[in-house]
Amino acid sequence: MNIITYKNIRCIICSLALVLPVHIGTGLLFPSFGIDSAPKNSLIAYQAYEQGTNNNVVILDLNKDYCDISCFLYENDDTVEFLTKIFGIDKNLIKTDLIERNKDDLYNKNNIGVLRDKSGELNDYNSFEQGFIEYLFDYSKKHPSSVSKSYVPYEGNAEYIVNLIRYFTKIYDNVDYLTAVSIGAHESGYYKVKYMLNYNNIYGGMSSNGLIKHKNMEYGVLSYIRMLSIYYYGAGLNTVESIGRVYCPSKVDGKTVARPSWVKNVKIAMNYYKDSYEEVSVSKLIENV
Repeated sequence: MNIITYKNIRCIICSLALVLPVHIGTGLLFPSFGIDSAPKNSLIAYQAYEQGTNNNVVILDLNKDYCDISCFLYENDDTVEFLTKIFGIDKNLIKTDLIERNKDDLYNKNNIGVLRDKSGELNDYNSFEQGFIEYLFDYSKKHPSSVSKSYVPYEGNAEYIVNLIRYFTKIYDNVDYLTAVSIGAHESGYYKVKYMLNYNNIYGGMSSNGLIKHKNMEYGVLSYIRMLSIYYYGAGLNTVESIGRVYCPSKVDGKTVARPSWVKNVKIAMNYYKDSYEEVSVSKLIENV
């Protein structure tokens, strides 16, 4: 796509001054997405935010080949369908909400929900999938009545669970796949302990009421990998020993360390899974949901 971006107010004013005389009254200059009405090779301006900032920019699309928010969601329909099913939210409801959220500005595909931090700055995510998942968590919290509470105990095989770990560690890419799959394997008997599978919990997560129950296995694996990403790897804990100090602690000579038997068993699992990484597409996973 032939696109020119102007990153400061002076350039925005200059750009609009150039475009307005040509397009005044034509309906081609708007901060929305009226692409279909424009002839090929027209000069079209879009108001936007520079990715990862709150800076206003103007995008000039010379070839009329920009894919608007509806088009983008259509192109990523498999991912949208898979992840909305995991959360138990109607896909069309989510699409409507995202189109509304992005109607005034050029969308940021890595922050499709236009999420902001406590200071009002736009959040910066690594990928569309990560930003979309964080949006779904936010949406679920704000619209609990739109979220299905149906619970489906897992009855599938271990390989599908491993594929889920492959997929989500690709999205939360600060998490090491081999470590994550090996911890899960140790905690769940290599993904075969029926009691844990019934709870869709392969990582041994506990609450005050006992083993945490997740609505489906996909949501359980996502919760596990996201937990590792935020509270372990995000806190600088990136080895089996450092993770174990929090995950499965014990006291040795008055110091908190990872339980030695836990470390040993996780490393045995790491040897078992050491050559098991491969790319997993969402189209492969969606067949099982």
